[in-house]
Amino acid sequence: METFEVGEQNRLSFRIKVDWPVTLETARGSVEGKTRDISAGGAHIRCTQYLQLNEPVFMTIKAPDIEPMKVTAIVIWSDSKDESNRPRVIGVRFTEISLADLKYLEKVALEEFKAKLPRS
Repeated sequence: METFEVGEQNRLSFRIKVDWPVTLETARGSVEGKTRDISAGGAHIRCTQYLQLNEPVFMTIKAPDIEPMKVTAIVIWSDSKDESNRPRVIGVRFTEISLADLKYLEKVALEEFKAKLPRS
């Protein structure tokens, strides 16, 4: 699988709203969640546990019509840590993603963008 550092890309990434299951592997174990939105550079995720800022995660994203995506990421923001049982919300920035997965995300984003354009 060909992967590359996300920082190497210089293209515009469209963010799309999706509800895909995701498993985040952390040093403390697995955390289940769902994407709220995603782009070629990162994702907004609702999950079952609090994750710390700058925490590295290995993600498995289950998008439709393709094999699960395997992505390395870092937590760049997280909602406050409190004692409630409410779902947590985090933002992650991808640090490594396969070229095939990147192309899939860009294709889905482009299709959604085109669908929102006014018909002429």
